[in-house]
Amino acid sequence: MPSPDDRWVEVTVRVAPGDVDAVADEMREAGAEGVAIEPAIQVDDNADFHYEELDAPSLVRATFPALAPGTPRRALRRRLAALDLDAPLPRLRFVEVGAHVWSEEWKQFYHVQHIGQRLVVRPSWEPYEAQPGEVVVELDPGTAFGTGQHETTRLCLEALEAEQHGEIEVLDVGAGSGILAIASALLGAREVRACDNDAETIAIAVENARLNGVADRIDFRAGSLPGAPAEGAPMIGTPTLAWPWAEPPRACCDLLVANISSTVNVLLLPAFASAIRPGGTVILSGFIARDVDEVRDAARAAGLDPERVTAEGDWRCLVARAPR
Repeated sequence: MPSPDDRWVEVTVRVAPGDVDAVADEMREAGAEGVAIEPAIQVDDNADFHYEELDAPSLVRATFPALAPGTPRRALRRRLAALDLDAPLPRLRFVEVGAHVWSEEWKQFYHVQHIGQRLVVRPSWEPYEAQPGEVVVELDPGTAFGTGQHETTRLCLEALEAEQHGEIEVLDVGAGSGILAIASALLGAREVRACDNDAETIAIAVENARLNGVADRIDFRAGSLPGAPAEGAPMIGTPTLAWPWAEPPRACCDLLVANISSTVNVLLLPAFASAIRPGGTVILSGFIARDVDEVRDAARAAGLDPERVTAEGDWRCLVARAPR
């Protein structure tokens, strides 16, 4: 592992779309430890997480452990200039950078958080002595979404604390790190089922549940509720995995929480309404202020009664109730 005192060199160059792979491969052959490609994109404001790659130069970013000024850098330029490219290669940019263990770098920004009246989210590497009445969620999110730092996660945790009463059954759709499912179990849920379309995050969530001593009360699976996009609706974010449990998802929980996006929430709201028992609670987040009316209208159309919207910054959380 490199020492933080080591000096590395980052090489960047903007490359025509048809030349990107050739340049990136040649960077690796020349000794780059890592190569990243950043395409030119146009974000679609009308669909969550949707963007279009543009027919414009991409930024190729390569990191070399040693590339001194002079001959080594001229040799890299010659290697790249010798490639059969569609467009002339612009000038390379060389910047000296410190060596970092990037997978660990983010931890310096992640600390103990107090959320709502009783909930505390504690990174697994930070000590904390719980106070009387506090519910502490210990977490190592890895690459999964859900550290408690994002506004939507905090809004969902606050709603869970306010809405969860007694030994109920809970369904978490889009579990990520497992933070919401774990908090629900620690708040007293009798049984929690949690699913996520990204199968790789399930192992992270299971490990976090073990860390908190609630693995026996949470059933994590790869999958989602069944849902089909409305005609003309964007496909980005559409669930690709089926309902992971044997029985159909009808009246299977007393509380459902989904911290995903407006597009997927709207898409799945009929399935949410089917999954919730009479009088049960649905907590939805992952969307911003401009999308509140769309999500609220979709909840009403699905037969749910929107009760309140909470806010943090531009992010929103909707709490709705199923009729008795």
